[in-house]
Amino acid sequence: MNYEDYIKMTQCAVYSITFPTENIIEKLENAVLPEHTEGKFEIVKNLITGKKIMQLEEGGIYFSIRAEFKQITKQLIACKMIEFKDMKKRDAEHLARVELYQALPPSSELYNVFYNPATQILVINNKSKRSNLALSLLVELFGLVGVKSVVVSTEKLGIDTKFKQYLDNHTPLFNSLGFDYEATLRRATDDETIYRTCRHLDTDEGLNNARQAMNDGFSVQSLAMRYEDEYGSILRFKLDENLKIRSMKFADYAETVRQLRGDHAGKAMILQDYIMQQYHILNRIIANTVLEFTQDTKLEDFV
Repeated sequence: MNYEDYIKMTQCAVYSITFPTENIIEKLENAVLPEHTEGKFEIVKNLITGKKIMQLEEGGIYFSIRAEFKQITKQLIACKMIEFKDMKKRDAEHLARVELYQALPPSSELYNVFYNPATQILVINNKSKRSNLALSLLVELFGLVGVKSVVVSTEKLGIDTKFKQYLDNHTPLFNSLGFDYEATLRRATDDETIYRTCRHLDTDEGLNNARQAMNDGFSVQSLAMRYEDEYGSILRFKLDENLKIRSMKFADYAETVRQLRGDHAGKAMILQDYIMQQYHILNRIIANTVLEFTQDTKLEDFV
C-alpha cells in the first residue's frame, strides 16, 4: 500500500448502519474478519500512524480494510482453457481456475471507511462488489443484521423540480453547497437514451438551453456541485438523480500526496488533518443532500 491509498477518494458509497458504539474502537482494533473464498480481508494499521483506528471529531472514526485476492478474469480463464480443449467445458474451466489461482500473484485493494455514530452513516471510498463483501464481513463480525443503503424516492426527492426552480428563479439547489453551473440531462425512449450536457448555467443563454431541454422531456442525470469550507478546502463532485456522490475531486489532494511521499517530518499530522477534512466535508454534504431527504423514505437492504 502507498501513503496516498489512505486518502484516495474519487467516489463513495453511503450506508446506514448501527454499530454498538460503546466498544466499537476496541472491537475494530482487535478484529479478525471472517474468512471468505473470495480473498483475505483485514483491518490494517495505517502506514504512517501505526494505528488501525483514527478517532475523529464528535465520536467519528476512520479505518481501512485491505483486501487480498487473485485477479482471475474471464479473459484469463478463456485463454487458459485452450490448454484443456479436449476436456468438457465445465471441467476445463474448473482446472483453468485452479491453475490460475496457484500461478497468479496476489492483488490487493484498500477501502477507507468513515463512520459517524451521531447520524449512523457509514461512507466507504469504493462501490465494487469486493468492497461490499468487505462491509458484509464487518457486519458479520459485529453480529449485526446488515446495513442499509439509502434510496430516496423520486417523489420525495424531486431533483428535477429543484433544478427547474434554479433555472427559473435561481433558487439554490442545496444548502451550503455550490453549483458549478453544469448539468447532465437524459431522455430515455423505447429505442435509445439521449444525453445532453448543459454548461454555462450562470448565463442567460445557458439557462435558456437547459429550460428548453427540460421542456423537451429531458430529466436530470447529474449536477456538477462543489463544497468549500471555512478553511478554503474545496471538493468538486457530481451529484446524481439518486443523490449518489460521484467523480470527486479534492482540490488539495495532489499537494497532500506530494507531502506524504516526501521526507516531511510531520507526515502523521498531515495525514490526520487531511482525513479529518475529508470527514468534515462528507458530513456536511450528506447532511444537506441525503439526510435532508431520507425521512420517511425507503431504506434498501444491503445484505
